[in-house]
Amino acid sequence: MINNKPSYTGDIAAQEIDPTKEYSSENQELDFSAEQHSIWADLFAGVHQPYLLEHVCKEWLTGMELLQLSPKHIPTVAHLNKNITPRTGWKIERTVVRYTLADDWYKKFAQRVFLITDYLRTRDQMEFTPEPDMFHDIFGHLPFLTQEFYARIEDKFAPAYMKATQEEREVIKRLAWYSTEFGLVTQENRFKIFGAGIISGRSEFTHTVMEFYRLGRDNVIDYSKNVYAQLEKHFEKNKKDVHRIIAGVNKLHQKGQMSSEENGWNVIKSLYDNLGISRTGYFGGEVLLAPFDLETIALIPKTVYAFNPMFFVCESLEKMDELLDSYLKPIALRA
Repeated sequence: MINNKPSYTGDIAAQEIDPTKEYSSENQELDFSAEQHSIWADLFAGVHQPYLLEHVCKEWLTGMELLQLSPKHIPTVAHLNKNITPRTGWKIERTVVRYTLADDWYKKFAQRVFLITDYLRTRDQMEFTPEPDMFHDIFGHLPFLTQEFYARIEDKFAPAYMKATQEEREVIKRLAWYSTEFGLVTQENRFKIFGAGIISGRSEFTHTVMEFYRLGRDNVIDYSKNVYAQLEKHFEKNKKDVHRIIAGVNKLHQKGQMSSEENGWNVIKSLYDNLGISRTGYFGGEVLLAPFDLETIALIPKTVYAFNPMFFVCESLEKMDELLDSYLKPIALRA
C-alpha cells in the first residue's frame, strides 16, 4: 500500500500563492458544507470535556465565554470580529495561506490582523493534524484574543520580527511556537495549558494531561510543594541530557521522521534508548516539560509539522511577558 501522506521535515517549504486567490474584505465569509460543520462539532466536543478543561489556564476559559463559539457550527468572520475587535482592537481575516514561511503572518500581525486559514482538517486527522487549521486558529487562539493581556503578547512579535536578522527571526519563531502555540504556565500551583496547539489538538492535549498525573504518580513532582521550583531543579540537574535529546530531535525532524503522531512518539522513545537515557523519573513520560528557558528554546528546530515531544512552562503569564520582552524588545527598538 502506498503512503501518500507527506513527510515533513524541519524546514517549511515556501507556498506559492496566486495573489488573485487571496480573500478580500468583501469575500471573507465562506459557505461550509454539512460535513465540515460536523467535523467542527466533533472536534469541539472531543476537546470541550471537563476532565480536559480543568487543565487549561483560566484566561482561555474566560475567553471562551466572551467569544461565544457555537459547538455545532463554524463561526463567521463577522461573529469573531464582533466579539474581539471592540475588546482588544485586533481584527480577524481569512487567508488562503496555510502555515508556511512566517513572513506573511507577521506582516499582518504588524497591522493587528490575526489570520485564520480556510483549511479544515479531515476526518482522518481528528486526533492530530500535522499543520494548523481553522479549528486550531479559532478554538485555540481566539478565546485569548478577546483579552488585552494576549493582545499585548501578540503585539510583541511583529515589531521585532520586522527588524530582526534572519538568525534572530528563527529564534522569534521558536519563542512564538513554545509560548502562544505550545506553552504552559503555572496557576494555583498547578501546571496549566496555555498554547493553542495543545488546546486544539486532542492527542497532544491528552498526552500533556497524562504527563501532569505521571509526574505526581512517579514522585517526580510533589503537588503539595512549589511545582515550578521542582521543575527547575529537575531541569538544571538534567540539562545536558535535555540538550542531547533536542539535538537528536533536530536530526529526526530533518529526516522527516516525526511527521505523524505514531512515528513521533515511537522515534522519540527509540531516541532515548539510543542516547542511553532511561525513560524513568523526569524522562519517563510521553512529553518532556522544561522551564521556559530562552537558551534551550533557541536550540529547538524551527516550527515543524510534527508531534511536539517537549513543552516549556512559564512560572506565570506575567513572567512569560517579561521573558519575551527581554529578547524581543531590544530588537523592536532598533533604529
